[in-house]
Amino acid sequence: MPGTLIADNFSAIAARYDAYAEPQRRAAEDLLAFTGPVSPWVILEPGCGTGLYTRLLLAAFPRAEILGVDISAAMLEVARRKIADPRATFRIADAETFDDGRYDLISANAAFQWFTDLPGSLARLAGLLAPGGTLSFSFFGPETYRELDQALREVFGDDVRVSCRRFAAHDEIVDILHAVFGYCEIEERCYTRTFPNLGILLRSIRYTGTRGQPCGLAVSWTPGRLLQVERAYRQRHGEILASFQGIFCKGQR
Repeated sequence: MPGTLIADNFSAIAARYDAYAEPQRRAAEDLLAFTGPVSPWVILEPGCGTGLYTRLLLAAFPRAEILGVDISAAMLEVARRKIADPRATFRIADAETFDDGRYDLISANAAFQWFTDLPGSLARLAGLLAPGGTLSFSFFGPETYRELDQALREVFGDDVRVSCRRFAAHDEIVDILHAVFGYCEIEERCYTRTFPNLGILLRSIRYTGTRGQPCGLAVSWTPGRLLQVERAYRQRHGEILASFQGIFCKGQR
């Protein structure tokens, strides 16, 4: 079951997620600004994880109650330890199939890229909006870790790609949004980070993704292979640079 695998993998990294989630943190701050001037009383946060974005929502909307749902019990345990605000409630549920309640704002940060049926999930979530409600979300697009993808192809050929390549692209999400909402907006931003070496980059990917190996790479990382990829990386880019394609979306019914 895909949902069970995702839950298990996120549970395994829950304790370390926040320490490696700098791009997710930046996306959360930008998503809040992108969401715009809304005044919700009830908020749903699908895929709330460790509560990184939940904290921002609580501070931005002091009148609102927030329900955060996540498929990983371990992630929710971290969120509950961090957030003592009685306005925040957390529930174990699959955000991709969640279908309960009515909300003025549904907002999710860096979660929807893992959905297997994004069109169906967005249509379902849009159906949970109160009249005049807003759905806003950020996700990482297929150009995320493009530098790593280039280095891998140079060493292993086209059969080895980062799993981000399967994430929904900008044009695809535009079509999905227009099919669901009468009004929608979409923006794109690029974040970059540098790492001291390839090993630390791979560790960062491992502790912020759903898989036990970095970004779903079917590679046995021997010291020799690690050196090969790092050499190809530095020859092309001069440093271990990672790009994150942040895509921000908003729709109103």
